[in-house]
Amino acid sequence: RARSVLHTYLDREARVITPAIATKLYLDLVESLNDKTGKPLAAATHRFYLKLARAVFAWALRKGYVQQNPFLNVQAVGRVNVGKPQLRIDEAQRFVNTALARFDDQADPMAMAALIALLMGLRASEVLQRRVRDVDRNGEILWIDGGKSKNARRYLDVPAVLQPRLMQLCSGREPDEFLMGISANGEPKRRQALWTTVHRLCLAAQVHPVCPHSLRGLWATLGVQSGAVSHAVAASLGHGSFSMTAKHYAQPEA
Repeated sequence: RARSVLHTYLDREARVITPAIATKLYLDLVESLNDKTGKPLAAATHRFYLKLARAVFAWALRKGYVQQNPFLNVQAVGRVNVGKPQLRIDEAQRFVNTALARFDDQADPMAMAALIALLMGLRASEVLQRRVRDVDRNGEILWIDGGKSKNARRYLDVPAVLQPRLMQLCSGREPDEFLMGISANGEPKRRQALWTTVHRLCLAAQVHPVCPHSLRGLWATLGVQSGAVSHAVAASLGHGSFSMTAKHYAQPEA
């Protein structure tokens, strides 16, 4: 991602990049097109890339490779959209049915990962880092040992529809094995793997394509609409307060 900002200077000394060059590199990035969609990069994307470029040069400055951080005062542009498009209820039901069928027919753990993201409101990393021992009390409880914030440590009730399938996923496996499997390097599967699975399930269910984080947002929206107490919804998501839930997850009309 940092290369996408610095691509024309990757074979040059870092010190040749001045603040003026850094500004031009960022503005060129803003005007570039997304390889997947053919559309300009979202503000959140190019702002994130700018943040990474600043971090690279902050490191280089500490190492003495450069005399200044040329990206430090580059002004980010564009307005970041808060929240992501969410499935409608009927679409979510088709998504669930499709994912359940995928798991039942193929024992695909990533289909289970997508279901957990939607039906329990977990972050992608929280889903992919679960181990067999985190499934407790015959599949009724799922433990989350930690995550993005100090509030991420929690345990959650598992929906009845997932309980026997979680137990099937645990059957015959060691307690410390990663529940959703591992990647080629022996680490938990990467978030991109879940993104790909969710996208494929959306296509199979014939619903609007969304990302895993959107499934978590829909869970928050439906939780609020159901009349659940706001702090309980926030706690289940691993948020310290409902203000974070309201700003980034639950749709305002909920």
